[in-house]
Amino acid sequence: MNKMRQDMSSSHCNWLTTWSQSQKGLGLFPINDNGHTVAYQIPIQNSGDRIRLSLGNYYGESAFEVAAITVSDKADRDFKQVTVGGERSFVLEINQTRKTDELEFAVTPGSKLYVRIYYPEQSEDKRAVSGSIFGLDPKRFESGDCSQDNTLSIDKTYVDEFVADPYAVKFSQEFDQFKQRYTLTIQGVDVRTKDAGHTIVAFGDSITEQNHWVGPLQEQIARTSNHRSSVVNAGISGNRLLKQIANLPRRAQYFGLSGVDRFEHDVFEVNTNVSTVIVSLGVNDIHQPGTDDFFSIDELPTFKEMVDGFEKLISIAHQHNSRIILATISPFIGYAKDAKNSEKELLRQALNEWIRHNSLIDDCYDFDNILADTETKSRLNEIYDSGDKLHPSATGGKALLHLIDSHELIA
Repeated sequence: MNKMRQDMSSSHCNWLTTWSQSQKGLGLFPINDNGHTVAYQIPIQNSGDRIRLSLGNYYGESAFEVAAITVSDKADRDFKQVTVGGERSFVLEINQTRKTDELEFAVTPGSKLYVRIYYPEQSEDKRAVSGSIFGLDPKRFESGDCSQDNTLSIDKTYVDEFVADPYAVKFSQEFDQFKQRYTLTIQGVDVRTKDAGHTIVAFGDSITEQNHWVGPLQEQIARTSNHRSSVVNAGISGNRLLKQIANLPRRAQYFGLSGVDRFEHDVFEVNTNVSTVIVSLGVNDIHQPGTDDFFSIDELPTFKEMVDGFEKLISIAHQHNSRIILATISPFIGYAKDAKNSEKELLRQALNEWIRHNSLIDDCYDFDNILADTETKSRLNEIYDSGDKLHPSATGGKALLHLIDSHELIA
């Protein structure tokens, strides 16, 4: 296994991904940045002398143009032009992911990379819809190309509001706090490092995306590796291993494509030099069916279907010479209405036993053993409950780190 790590580091010339996030379809929402410049600030985990960006139209149903992208280590000046194929302006085709050209640009751990994206005027259907609700302190300029300097004022009235779609409205109050916080098009930043290191990807659902265990793991890996390796978050709230939301078009897949469908793209196409992927997925496959009109009880998977799905992820990871670690599925009873909960709990327990004794994976992180109530075993322990009976709190997230040997992860 250690030789595999060495081979990977040398073959990638010490490139790794210092930040990335999985995109989802935001086509339900009237976000239209055409004719505007949007600015983001991205956290950097590693030192390096060159960077490149990953850009995505992964959920788009039409191509759109990007007129300019610039980067700086300052919020309002000294921006450098980023090119794709040597060109300042370029097109992102339907479902496409592109890496920008390498740019000589020094970064350090704990610093910010300021990125500006200018979209030219183009028709409404040609707009960015691939992104994340978790923004990177985005600022939308009132109009025009502000990719070089802060010469025009910020549009403080524009809000990425929810529209009168029944599914969007259902969750609009829950996500009010994220208005004006969508991150579009940019999905990753690669850094060329002096010392050999690699990327660790956390792949999962909301328990991963909420960052309660991924954030502390990033800090732990930074200390253990002396910032030579990185941890990136590929979680999508509501995501399932086997299914997407069947009655929504791709551009509106707010919970993302299924884990099986998005795994290779979100882990290995977006990120570079991936040595390990930690998969924490499956709770939505089990608890969602029958709890909402969007999720029929008929969608409840069988044990074999779930195993087949996990084995597809295992196979893809090993094809990329990457370790894969599966986390057991934590409890959910009490989060939503009872829809065959006894049957679902038996399925969860059976899958966890399969994960614990699986010889195909490189390791198992027993999240369930940490988070479950010690008496009932079928409910989240109140000590680690965020309050909704499904999602662990920040305390619960930190407790999961006791399972993870950071020295082994960077070996």
